[in-house]
Amino acid sequence: MKSSIIIGGKSDQYKRNKADFYATPSECTIALLNRFGWLFKDKHIWEPACGDGAISKVLEGRGYSVKSSDLYDRGYGQSGVDFLNSDDNCDAIITNPPFNLASSFIEKASNKRVPFAMLIKATYWHAEKRRQLFIDTGPMAVIAMTWRPAMSPERGASATMDFIWTVWAENPTEDTKYFVERKPKY
Repeated sequence: MKSSIIIGGKSDQYKRNKADFYATPSECTIALLNRFGWLFKDKHIWEPACGDGAISKVLEGRGYSVKSSDLYDRGYGQSGVDFLNSDDNCDAIITNPPFNLASSFIEKASNKRVPFAMLIKATYWHAEKRRQLFIDTGPMAVIAMTWRPAMSPERGASATMDFIWTVWAENPTEDTKYFVERKPKY
């Protein structure tokens, strides 16, 4: 098997999902809520890249108030909503942004000055071009997951990519905490 297939890169057999759509397994959202549910309690949360509703359904199931939208119609939430060009208000944001737009999503959410969390590849912050974004937005925490979520089950039974939640409070901080979470049982 070619290494590009293993790490989720370009392949003739496995094309990149349209518009970077990769549904978030429930245990990822549960891990976030187990650690930082208090930060989002009693807030109206916006899930602006809701896809098929994977994150929203977990949030709703835990009693959170959620507005679900997406640029594309994937059968859940309000379609045709471009988060990056929207003036919609909210009290918090939780999403798994399209990877190629993650920096723009982080900048937009940061400008809203509300608590927010983004599910991103574990190596996301390992790039010089994103260093200043990290400093400027000052996340309060990074949550490393000790399992590999199956974001692309069509690629096989064994997931091959690590993911993290990066979590921000209303205002930037210089003291980012690092947590390592076990896969929750649900």
